[in-house]
Amino acid sequence: MDRSGDRAWAQTPSLPVPSRDWPINGITNMVQYARRFTMNTHSSKLKQGVAVIALLSVITAACGTPEEKKQDKAAGASAPEGPVTISMMNIYQSAEPPKMDSEAMKLLQEYTNTKLNITWVPNASYSEKVNASIAAAGELPQVMLIKDDRNPAIIEAARAGMFWEVGPYLKDYPNLSKLDKTRFNNIAIDGKTYGIYRWRPIARNGIILRKDWLDNLGLQEPKTIDDLMNVFKAFTTGDPDKNGKNDTYGLSLDTGGALFSHFLTELGGPNNWLYKDGAMVPAFMTKEYMDTMKLLRQMFQDKMINSDFPLVKDRIVLVNQGKAGAYIGAYDDLNARFTDLYKNNPNAKLDAYPNVQGPAGVRLQGGTGYNSVFMFPKTSVKTEAELKKVLTFMDKLGDEKVINLVNWGIEGKHYKMENGKAARIDEKVYTDEVYNNLFQLMVFDNEKMLPGKIDPSVEKYTKFINDNEKYAVMDPTINLISNTYMEKGKQLDSIIVDARTKFIMGELDEKGFEQMVGDWRKNGGDKIIAEYKEQYEKNAKK
Repeated sequence: MDRSGDRAWAQTPSLPVPSRDWPINGITNMVQYARRFTMNTHSSKLKQGVAVIALLSVITAACGTPEEKKQDKAAGASAPEGPVTISMMNIYQSAEPPKMDSEAMKLLQEYTNTKLNITWVPNASYSEKVNASIAAAGELPQVMLIKDDRNPAIIEAARAGMFWEVGPYLKDYPNLSKLDKTRFNNIAIDGKTYGIYRWRPIARNGIILRKDWLDNLGLQEPKTIDDLMNVFKAFTTGDPDKNGKNDTYGLSLDTGGALFSHFLTELGGPNNWLYKDGAMVPAFMTKEYMDTMKLLRQMFQDKMINSDFPLVKDRIVLVNQGKAGAYIGAYDDLNARFTDLYKNNPNAKLDAYPNVQGPAGVRLQGGTGYNSVFMFPKTSVKTEAELKKVLTFMDKLGDEKVINLVNWGIEGKHYKMENGKAARIDEKVYTDEVYNNLFQLMVFDNEKMLPGKIDPSVEKYTKFINDNEKYAVMDPTINLISNTYMEKGKQLDSIIVDARTKFIMGELDEKGFEQMVGDWRKNGGDKIIAEYKEQYEKNAKK
């Protein structure tokens, strides 16, 4: 099931945990055992990395003497005089990585009494970077942003003791203790909390179109899915950029499944899974899934989408190159991810539009209520005292001053006060100097932010995001874990993704697709269905 893009897969059998009373030769034997384990199980580098790091983390915990424990406790009790250095790995989606010497970043560090050492990694290669870092079994940052916290490698790493379980500590922090319990439930592993989620609206995706192309072609705002298809067709065949060439696409498509899932729910289908009449059904076994594939195949044949989509990792690239006129994704990407478009064409105009009516009304894929999770490796956060310092920083991100810095910037430079309300001075300057530098660090919602006047485009799409919640279709397996999926998920996902891609490209017919679904079922898919069904029904009785 193509639930969350690129995945890394690993399984790590439980390792014996050394106690503090073990002699040194017992620890040595453990290290030798780990080496034999990783050599004899034909495991990948990633699997070896998870096993070794997990082992080293428990060894590190086991080797402390009672006197060292007292020293650690004393160190945690006294507040540091200078800034606390915190290392982090984080993602960026703007044209350039955030600037650590920006005024906004300096103010954030000053307020939180930290010196942040952040490794910024572009979105397209982030998952690979995380996987490689874990596999290398080297020094990890103290705070790691995990995009796919349902990745089996991450789940097994948490179970093996690689990450701190932070749930018991959250009650001691004024902001972290108030975070939403439902969202924490969504990130839980075996009922335990191994990280801090980044709050996001339940359904923030929608339609972003080239407004100048609509105007050039005399087109109106699409209201229905048929209207939207007509816009895509006109953007493809009508020379919307007026350059006299047939070189544009209606919609940019990439190898991920997010855009497909958007159309699937729009056409009345489920969000990944459907529980109905006592049965748990994967989305690709529904009629609506076949209808969605047929729609995209027609778009492919009519050249409304780019033919190289199986090789494209980020569909925003074609929009920034001026080759595609539509982007379906997070509404708040509008003022953050199209810098290159405006550099190449200052006259380009993008605008947000509400989601359109499908056969069953307005429907769209509901999310988890969070975007990625901050997790804390025990190899780099070695003591409870260090963990508490890191959590203190995370907690301060929810203070009113930080919330206002992120959302408004610096008074007099990015906003001014008018009749008791904040007013943006220049949306583009704020986006470049504040939003693009700080947004990926944010955990909390905007409940504490100053009321004020915002850019009309932001006000517009914010309303769409709020409206989306009542149309959101939720995934019934959102907080379920299937052991079979953990073991065989990558292999099984690839069967369906490959079949879907070939169907859209006209290389597979309906019968061929059904045969691929049969392969999915007999190779472990039926077990996944049964495991999700059992867990779902068990949870429903609680």
